[in-house]
Amino acid sequence: MRKHWGIGATLLVALAGCGGGTVEGTPESDGGDEPISSAVLGDARTLDPCSLVAPEGFASHGDARRVARESLDHCRVAVAVDRENVIVEYGLLLPEDAEGERPVTTLAGDVRVVATSAEGTRPCTLRVVLADETRIEVKADAQRSGSAMPSETVCAVARTAAEGIHTSLSSGAVEHWEPPTTSLARLSACGLLPAGEVADLVGTSSEVTLYPAEHQCTWGTPGGEQPNAQLDFTVGPKPDFANADRETVAGRDTMVHLAQTDSLSVCTLTTEHGPFAEAVDGEVELAVVRVLLTDGEADPCEHGIDLAEAAWEKLPAR
Repeated sequence: MRKHWGIGATLLVALAGCGGGTVEGTPESDGGDEPISSAVLGDARTLDPCSLVAPEGFASHGDARRVARESLDHCRVAVAVDRENVIVEYGLLLPEDAEGERPVTTLAGDVRVVATSAEGTRPCTLRVVLADETRIEVKADAQRSGSAMPSETVCAVARTAAEGIHTSLSSGAVEHWEPPTTSLARLSACGLLPAGEVADLVGTSSEVTLYPAEHQCTWGTPGGEQPNAQLDFTVGPKPDFANADRETVAGRDTMVHLAQTDSLSVCTLTTEHGPFAEAVDGEVELAVVRVLLTDGEADPCEHGIDLAEAAWEKLPAR
């Protein structure tokens, strides 16, 4: 079942420029436009990111089709451009953070488009910034890692995605999906682990970052310079235990993978929760705990198993 959340019609203004191109004739929003805020998105936990831009919205570049999802909060589309595919991902709502943003253009409804990628580089990353500073992520890149596709070509696809998001928000075309009652989409990631206990166990700061759709939570400073722990509710292929350890944690098969460098170590623990109702290619729902430590003598997997056990015990029955 899908629900539609709408706002009053606003004047659509063409979008120009992005990280790899030049902004020409940047349009300014009409001061009489009603601001477009996150209120138009409704319940962010069940927002259907694929409703923000349909595949046919990329027709000016070539044929497009949805491909397997890698997140509850991203839609992924493959766009055929010059006999190659450009993969564009969009929909993730970001916490308020303006660091590294470059202005690109201003659209109706006090909506801004900013770039976070350097000019002339790939991937091309944009953010659609709503009137209340809520950010919607757009990322595009050539599918082949060794592609010689120009950044301007990739950024043109990203611009189209940003345009499409603005059009959907302006016209009230945003849709929601109805997750099964046992779906991880219904949960708030920060609600499963007590912040104080996580901080004590991992040695993190008291900082907690919850993404607006509540499917990602980080305890401690995000990034790789300070110890932190993270819990994600996501989607992807079934866990592959070929290159990871298998542990039983809170009665659930759990894939445990340790990655290390000279300065840090990361343990990732993943458990399959069940089928993803909106799957394109057999994706399943996954719960993922990550623990990052900067002390080379510490074992992040020891702490990770403790956190995963506490989190898995609170997951819905499958």
